Amino acid sequence: TRIQSCIPKQDLKGQSVAVIGLGKSGIAAARLALARGASVLAIDQNENLGPLEKNHLFEKHCSLKKILGYFDNKLLKDADTVVVSPGVPLENYGLSSLLQSGKRVMSELDFAAEVLPRCTKILAVTGTNGKSTVATFAGQMLNHLDIKTFVGGNLGIPLSEAAFQCLTSSLKRPMFQVAVVEVSSYQLEIPNKYFCPSVAIILNLTPDHLERHKTMKNYAVTKCRILSRMRNSKMGVLPLGNQILNEAVMDYLNEFNLAWIGDFPGVKIDIEAKAASFKIPVIEVVTQLQLGAMKTL
Repeated sequence: TRIQSCIPKQDLKGQSVAVIGLGKSGIAAARLALARGASVLAIDQNENLGPLEKNHLFEKHCSLKKILGYFDNKLLKDADTVVVSPGVPLENYGLSSLLQSGKRVMSELDFAAEVLPRCTKILAVTGTNGKSTVATFAGQMLNHLDIKTFVGGNLGIPLSEAAFQCLTSSLKRPMFQVAVVEVSSYQLEIPNKYFCPSVAIILNLTPDHLERHKTMKNYAVTKCRILSRMRNSKMGVLPLGNQILNEAVMDYLNEFNLAWIGDFPGVKIDIEAKAASFKIPVIEVVTQLQLGAMKTL
């Protein structure tokens, strides 16, 4: 029995998917959409992008059309799904209006998460600073414990690439037991439906990207959307003492487990035992967690 993906391989057959923004995330999303059976309209404002048709990832597909530079936003109304790359603000292409109209508008992150197997646990990391370091470190520790782990998202490899591998794999075992996903605030602007971490960490919040989010309150609210689909036994981890985050997270209290950590949790690694221990200050109590227990998640 094939267990890689929780949806049929050709679930979008006969449908059209518009992918806006053709950086790494957009290209990965377009490839995933084609693998799901959709016809793809690839859009980018940059008129100087190279032809996707000559990219070896797309050379076998005739269901791909690319539009660069000027684009008539009315064409998006004909798409069944609109996938937005993180570099594209919602003010562009009339995306805010499309969202309000009920059109299926998705972040690249959510489009990928829809395909990931349910048995693949997601550890999501966001924050103004330190995301890449923490995500990389977590992935290294999990792989050291022989837990097959994907590391990517905003860092390096887009999540759509992991989803593509899961969808097209013929393996009878999960390709990834855990996906460690670095998440930027741009990837959280569109509310997610399928991206549901088992553990979500917001490391910190300091002024950044305000040209896009306008205010720190908006920035905090956007960051906290990483928690929006979490329920029951899921775990959210936030920095202790950040008033703006404290207020933004109020909408999600009582939905899942929530831990508040200080700025400097202690980490101890036992190489021979293939284990790592965290001493995390939760309020005034020190809690010790054994990383090895993650094998049972």
